[in-house]
Amino acid sequence: MILRFVQKDSVVYRLLLCLGVGLGTLFGLSPYSFLTAGIIAAISTVFFFLSLNKESPWAAALWLLILSQILNYTTFYWIPGSVSRISGTDSFVSILFFLFYGLISHLKFFSFYFIFRFFKVTAPDNLRLFYIFPTAGTLADMTTYQIFPWYWGNLISGSIVLEQFASIGGVYGLSFLLLFLSSVILIFTINIQKRESIQFRTALLSGFVMILVYFYGLYRIGFGYLNEEKIKKFSILLVQPNTSPGTKNLQADETFLSRTMSKVLSLALRESENSQNVSPNLIILPESAIPFHGTIDSDENKIKHIYSPTMEGLVLYLSKLTGADVLFNELNIDKGKLRNQISLFRNRDGKTERYDKRKLLPFGEYLPLEKQFPILRSIFKETSFYVPGEFPKILHGSLENRIRVIQIPNKNDLNQLSNPEKLRHSFTSSETGQNQIQNSENSYSILPLLCYEAMFTELVLDYYRSGKHPPEVLINLTNDSWFDSELEAYQHSGTVRLRAIETGLPMIRSAVSGITEVWDSRGISRIQPIGFHETDIRAIEIEIKTYKPTVYTRFGAFGIWIVCLFIFTLSFLLESRTRKEI
Repeated sequence: MILRFVQKDSVVYRLLLCLGVGLGTLFGLSPYSFLTAGIIAAISTVFFFLSLNKESPWAAALWLLILSQILNYTTFYWIPGSVSRISGTDSFVSILFFLFYGLISHLKFFSFYFIFRFFKVTAPDNLRLFYIFPTAGTLADMTTYQIFPWYWGNLISGSIVLEQFASIGGVYGLSFLLLFLSSVILIFTINIQKRESIQFRTALLSGFVMILVYFYGLYRIGFGYLNEEKIKKFSILLVQPNTSPGTKNLQADETFLSRTMSKVLSLALRESENSQNVSPNLIILPESAIPFHGTIDSDENKIKHIYSPTMEGLVLYLSKLTGADVLFNELNIDKGKLRNQISLFRNRDGKTERYDKRKLLPFGEYLPLEKQFPILRSIFKETSFYVPGEFPKILHGSLENRIRVIQIPNKNDLNQLSNPEKLRHSFTSSETGQNQIQNSENSYSILPLLCYEAMFTELVLDYYRSGKHPPEVLINLTNDSWFDSELEAYQHSGTVRLRAIETGLPMIRSAVSGITEVWDSRGISRIQPIGFHETDIRAIEIEIKTYKPTVYTRFGAFGIWIVCLFIFTLSFLLESRTRKEI
């Protein structure tokens, strides 16, 4: 239909296809999550690539660059404003960074296309499309560096049933699935009147494969995802304070800090008082709920004004009053290195376990190439000096110490929050208590993920490769208030949700300002999410079951690598043989 008005392979034709990729990606991702939009993005990519086959490699590369920027402005238009807020730079620099981001994060289109071109997929009904298109796209997803990652597999979020395939192949398996499904639909549609053709019959057979994948998803959603032998009740309280981003000009603002702490404390205590006199097992405070500070009373933290006795007192008092463990974000200096941490204060023994963030946000938490170009620090004024952690870590807490009668906050105690020394004596600390927490059946284990770390599937798999006992729940603390974009918050949240399906574990996401959410091991929401720029709390009791390990947690993306490399190698050998015969 469109070819009646637009000449094929013209500039307008290609720009419309680029727009199809961009808008298809936008509406395929959260919050829209239209599966049809993801398929449109993939099919637009097919026709765009076929059109570029007639151009020189340099001209094709230029068009791919145009595609990357159109995708930027349709789907990720919130990035320039976010860069300015996070790094403290001006609009001109943030726009330049935006263009740079589009080039780096969408480099996968270059490898995707040139693999496609090498194997001479010349028409939309070419049988090579079945295996070359999904293989090339998936390999590009797995091998290309991305700053704010999105994968073709994220565009399948419109079907919770098909998403269950992530338990086998992860997000990369979903990438292969979406691109394969799009190829099947395209070839089936083109050859629907040629029912005796090999293309039509192959499409029918491929459709049968998709039906099997769909029934697998139905099975897993229904009852194939858990083992009912052991069930533990885990009560959590999520606090979303919707406080302002912690810009450096607020670091010495005592009014801002006291208001922030008061808001966090009052929200947490409000729900605890209203929860039928039964406290939660765990109170979760999001990333930067209390910015700038930490709770380690050390000389180097005091010198740098990072240690906050009031922040430590708040955590101790909250735990003392409710009997709950407290999970929170803090900053601490260790041997001269500033760490961004997720910390778990345990009510049972008064100890704090800490995890150091491993995947830092470039230009937000550190400056790439700062040593080579010191001038960058004067341009990106808000960028921090964090040092990444090296290892994944499990945090352990207790399910046993739940207070049945919660006391009304005492004004004298509140007035002494800045003197945590007195509160520390309220907790019994012993090695025996620590061992009981780690070994008791009435304990829980958390795999913590800080901010956009949860978007990277490899960071979760790192722990499973260690061979240690797997965690029971995933918890992601984040701060999306920096971005000031509801679209970003939903895109961020939507990509994080896949970690639950991949691992077969519940995923809890706690944000300063949207989207705070809880998903079960199938990626199904368990609460009414707290939206962007909303101040609210959620209390929920989830079941920690003995989950069956998924194929993905056992083997990672190994199976997808084998499939892609096998197809790639076989196709390469066949192509080389064909060229020799010619």
